[in-house]
Amino acid sequence: MLHGSCAMSCLFCITENSIAEMTPEETSIVLRVMKERGVESVVFGGGEPLQWRYSLPAVIEEAKSLGLHTQVGTNGVGLTPEVVNKIKADRYVLPLDSIRAEAHDFLRKGYKWHFTLIQKRLEYLKAVGIPFTISTVVCKLNVNDLDGIAEYLLSLYENGAQIHAWHLYNFLPYGRNGRKNGDKLKISLEEYKSVTERVKRMNFPFSVFKRPNMQLSREVDFFWYENGSLKIGSEVWSSEPSS
Repeated sequence: MLHGSCAMSCLFCITENSIAEMTPEETSIVLRVMKERGVESVVFGGGEPLQWRYSLPAVIEEAKSLGLHTQVGTNGVGLTPEVVNKIKADRYVLPLDSIRAEAHDFLRKGYKWHFTLIQKRLEYLKAVGIPFTISTVVCKLNVNDLDGIAEYLLSLYENGAQIHAWHLYNFLPYGRNGRKNGDKLKISLEEYKSVTERVKRMNFPFSVFKRPNMQLSREVDFFWYENGSLKIGSEVWSSEPSS
């Protein structure tokens, strides 16, 4: 998590305001800690990584030199063709929260035509043959939209898009926006499991991952700076008392 800032204000944003901006020196430390822990792939996120004030191409090049597969998790606003060509990440992670423009744009506050923009970004990545992953935050306002998203992604794939995976994240009432929008967005864990298990039973040519709580994932860890210290999610969250 390169920094906590973002020009958008998505209703379910889970990022905490306490996340500090990493310096290039700190990113080097994090990459080496990852390598020592056997990490194989790194996602540069935030906040919005394309708003990081330092050189993202340089840190991606450093990660590749360590043998890490590089991904950029972005809202897509700054992901122009020129930026794609400059930063040269192996893969991109982009959001799609409904096939209904009004629902997606309502959830993804801060860019008026975000749904249309995401379609444009995905079409470009498809055209140039760069792989991408789609992330969907499953919540009360889009829980019935997963079939429509599935149809759209299958159409993209059948027309040549290199879709690596589709991640279905359970909305969690944490972070600067998620915490205050819990009543508006939260669904029960049982409902989340029901709809996502049904989706997973569809015959997709790419991986579909259920993510009920990324803080408890055995496959993913988080690295950020806070109050001058490196924080590692699996260590921070495992030491917190359960609520």
